[in-house]
Amino acid sequence: MASRVSFGFYLCVLLSVTLAISAEESESKEHVLTLDHSNFTDTVSKHDFIIVEFYAPWCGHCKNLAPQYEKAASILSSEDPPVVLAKVDANEENNRELASEYEIKGFPTLKILRNGGKSVQDYKGPREADGIVEYLKKQRGPASAEIKSADEASTLLGENKVFIVSASCPTFVFRCFYDFP
Repeated sequence: MASRVSFGFYLCVLLSVTLAISAEESESKEHVLTLDHSNFTDTVSKHDFIIVEFYAPWCGHCKNLAPQYEKAASILSSEDPPVVLAKVDANEENNRELASEYEIKGFPTLKILRNGGKSVQDYKGPREADGIVEYLKKQRGPASAEIKSADEASTLLGENKVFIVSASCPTFVFRCFYDFP
């Protein structure tokens, strides 16, 4: 009788550990969208900014990138608006035409797609989670910002970033063209 109770106890512990590991794995992977030839265009068209990893399951570099990419996806999913990370198994027969369309020559290849896929850019950033997050935040960020006060200008200048400043005065421009001989 004691051996049955002991066996039942160990079985429950083993089942609990297995479920915990399974839940942890699915939790870490739920933030990366899995795309293929059947849902790629539709999914990409719904996003102004999406990053797609083209990978092959046998590729060692892809296997090394996978946990970092998933961690970055988890972090970026909480951004406002969220940054979407996706992946495509480019080695799968049905997805090879898609890989060819995006000129995938090696694995892993990451592409940044903007405006529903109308603009495509190669990802040239780091391959660890924190670096991916920072790089994509900068890529997604506004290309320009309006500075409305001297305090805002001072704060931005203190960040040691490169700035290009443009100022315009519509009245002045109009007057110049109006007075032009």
